[in-house]
Amino acid sequence: MKKLSDHKGEEAIAMWADLLKPFGAIVNDEKIAKLVKSGKDRILIASKILEFHKKEATEILLRIDDTELNGLNILIRLANILQELGESEELRDFFGYAGQAMMQNEYSGLPTENTGDDGK
Repeated sequence: MKKLSDHKGEEAIAMWADLLKPFGAIVNDEKIAKLVKSGKDRILIASKILEFHKKEATEILLRIDDTELNGLNILIRLANILQELGESEELRDFFGYAGQAMMQNEYSGLPTENTGDDGK
């Protein structure tokens, strides 16, 4: 599967020219923003993106990688795109709060050890 970062130079510029409108429609959708702000998990958010924004999701997925969409690859491809976007602080900042929350890892911070008193 081709990723955003696989596009280089003028090809990358042309890709983003095509992607900004559909990404903007999703990030600025009040229903999606409300889900994001409520702390719902990313699977639910991704399902709502696919439900409310079929056209935009299709445009995004196919513009990044023109491999035919099928029932097995759609969710994986969308999750990979969100993950890749989430790894770029600059893109999270560009898309704003809704984009940041949608693309963040589910868990933040470091795992902690159990500090309870096991002996009592």
